[in-house]
Amino acid sequence: MALPSSAAKRRPPKSTGTVEPTSAAQRATSYDVAIAAGVAQSTVSRCFQPDSPISPDTRAHVMAIAGQLGYRPNALARSLILGRSNVVGVIVTRYTLRYNPELLYALGEALAARSAKLLLIAVDSDDAVHSTLRDALEFPLDGLISCATMTDGDIAGFRRHGVPVVFLNRCVVSDGVDCVGTDNVHATRQIADALYHAGHRRFVCISGPHGAPVSEERVAGFVGRLRELGVTDVVTVASDFSYDGGRAAFLEQVSSSAQKIDGVFCANDQLALGALDACRFDLKLAVPEDIAIVGFDDVAEASRAAYQLTTVRQQVEKLAAQAVRLLNERLAEPRIRPRTILVPGVLIRRASA
Repeated sequence: MALPSSAAKRRPPKSTGTVEPTSAAQRATSYDVAIAAGVAQSTVSRCFQPDSPISPDTRAHVMAIAGQLGYRPNALARSLILGRSNVVGVIVTRYTLRYNPELLYALGEALAARSAKLLLIAVDSDDAVHSTLRDALEFPLDGLISCATMTDGDIAGFRRHGVPVVFLNRCVVSDGVDCVGTDNVHATRQIADALYHAGHRRFVCISGPHGAPVSEERVAGFVGRLRELGVTDVVTVASDFSYDGGRAAFLEQVSSSAQKIDGVFCANDQLALGALDACRFDLKLAVPEDIAIVGFDDVAEASRAAYQLTTVRQQVEKLAAQAVRLLNERLAEPRIRPRTILVPGVLIRRASA
């Protein structure tokens, strides 16, 4: 009796009966699909690759069997074979998650447009990034987009593993690292000009937490421009980027100030909304007649009738698209020089100033 050939062993006889789906505890494999469909296991794999040279009839047959079995390709296994996972890590702080989630959505859409998936890595603050990143390299990431500060050692660790890093709203000088951000300094200089030329002279600036890079850029641009205009006694108070923090910081500053404040700049919109409500409900001040208030980001609440907040709009879709573009170019050519792109902020004039 002749022994079966190796090819026959790899290619089971074609099934014509109804296939019973596997249970959740017995997840179907590509080999199960191959047996049920009567094709080689490699054929099953090629059927799930859109550009593979498989006949339409064979692909339709295999996909039908896979559907009956509840089979889905193992993305991790595929990444080991192809050397690419199509997964990009995105690091965000809780401030971004709470107060500017539109940026995260825009990143997800920009990645999806390039057939990539987003793996969210959330950290409490910039200071907490290092301990979280020690575990991130266990995932087969194609790249990393960071909306938080990383140490030189962290960046070098990703570079050693061939994972390019792009910073979003963080300016970092490092070999092989690209950066995209809103031009915070130019935007806040525009705010200072607008308030000054409207006649305001006694300012309070409410910032985010000490050491928050975006807040520091915005405050530096605002205060620096006012100094150029001759206003040198701008009071700056730190808060936590929240509505409650902005309201409390403003009330505390008013209670301790010997002069009447007529202009307020806040490093984000949540702070500005808190300060605005403090003026209206706690201090019974008319906005903008008694005091002008300006924020930054243009979150959804800013345009509501209850607030009509003057602010700077971050062009989040452009920021996300540029970050993903730079990441893909860095993947294709790792040795290109570092690049930094600044996207202009748009001053949105409403009723609070």
